[in-house]
Amino acid sequence: MQKFFCFFAFILMLSCSSIENNYVIEGQLTDKSYDGEYMYLVPIEGATAETVDSVLIMDGAFRFEGDASESGIHILRTRPLLRLELQELLVVTEPGQIDVVIDSISVAKGTPQNDALQKWKERKKNADFTYAYLNQQISEADESKKAKLKLLQVKFDKEYSDFNYNFVKENKNTAVGKFVYKMTGFSFTPEQKKEIDSL
Repeated sequence: MQKFFCFFAFILMLSCSSIENNYVIEGQLTDKSYDGEYMYLVPIEGATAETVDSVLIMDGAFRFEGDASESGIHILRTRPLLRLELQELLVVTEPGQIDVVIDSISVAKGTPQNDALQKWKERKKNADFTYAYLNQQISEADESKKAKLKLLQVKFDKEYSDFNYNFVKENKNTAVGKFVYKMTGFSFTPEQKKEIDSL
């Protein structure tokens, strides 16, 4: 009898351990018009038929679950035509529940890395808008204003680069930190790169 209880306790410990290492993505769409379509979970690098997961959208919702013993960056996406309406979404498959809304602007939250990634995406979106606006103003400005706008652009570039640098430092050795470093590291100074590489 004692052996049975020891075996049962061992199995229970194994199952709890595996649950703690799993990710769960609970996804919602704005309505049920996409029911019957598939949602795909695609690794951002090295995607193959074996590494892409897919689920059917039902009742305006979908769910993915899998092993998160090693966190990775993935893209949630629908078939190409629907991507005109439903924005693709970067998610980190890390332990815990990730709550997702897929819409014209898609959002993920609920775990530390996904919360951090969402913060970075929002800042990047604002930066892209500001950069496009400044470029337009520069192209339309006369010579007297152009120099001032270019100085403003340089200042903005520095602030955005510093944001990315500090973000990478705060998220060192995580999937999201490595991803943002790969995306933005070109704008870091040699000293900043040396510091991050030494972390």
